[in-house]
Amino acid sequence: MEMKVLLVESDQNLRGELAVMLHAFQCFRVVGTAQNSTEAVAFVQSNDVDVIFANHQPADPRTTGVGEYLAAVLGQSHPHIQVVVYSGSEEWAFNAFRCQCAGYLLTPFDPLALQSLVNRLRYVFDLQQAKREVSNRSIMIKTRSGYQLTRLSDILFIERSNRKNHIVTTDGQEISLLGYTMNQLEEMLEGCGFYRCYQSFIVNLSQVAAVRADNDAKIYTIRFKDYEGEILLSREKYAELVALLKGRYAKINI
Repeated sequence: MEMKVLLVESDQNLRGELAVMLHAFQCFRVVGTAQNSTEAVAFVQSNDVDVIFANHQPADPRTTGVGEYLAAVLGQSHPHIQVVVYSGSEEWAFNAFRCQCAGYLLTPFDPLALQSLVNRLRYVFDLQQAKREVSNRSIMIKTRSGYQLTRLSDILFIERSNRKNHIVTTDGQEISLLGYTMNQLEEMLEGCGFYRCYQSFIVNLSQVAAVRADNDAKIYTIRFKDYEGEILLSREKYAELVALLKGRYAKINI
């Protein structure tokens, strides 16, 4: 799948040069251009954009440049958009990364530097796509009242208690399952962002808000946002889960 690109550049020649170079990678599609940050924000509000390439030029007086301004503004409303800043000087690189821009390029463009950046952009884009696919995916499960479709993103965890398995969802609903073992459920959810954290629990990694360790009592637990209870975490799997969460999610409290 191609990444949709918005070019923010007032120099027509430089804009054309960048468009040609991006086209050569065969993974971009330029969907629009803008002269400044105001036009760029307006375009993003009504069009799908994955990556923005912006020339470092004076922008909002509270910021240092167009790219940094866009990264700050769109980071709140469109966090999936990767903003790349380019300039003829290295002096603005620190500000760009401080504003969480995806990359910084020097002009004239270096093909090798651009190739390295494209690889990173592609990697993040692919992760975003995979996450979207998982969040939109549903699973058909057999219950005592028949079959039911449940969105994977709505599942907090699966628990086995009193020889029965049930799903706990984000709205607090408990769905009793019929005819499944925990091993079968684990296999069904493989590759969908779920983790067998305890013999009797399978957790949705995207819903984890905190991992707690009581070293004195040797008790490890997992908590979720807007859910009062907590579930057990195997001591042997604590380090593995923490490493997994740190590598995938930024808002985890550990």
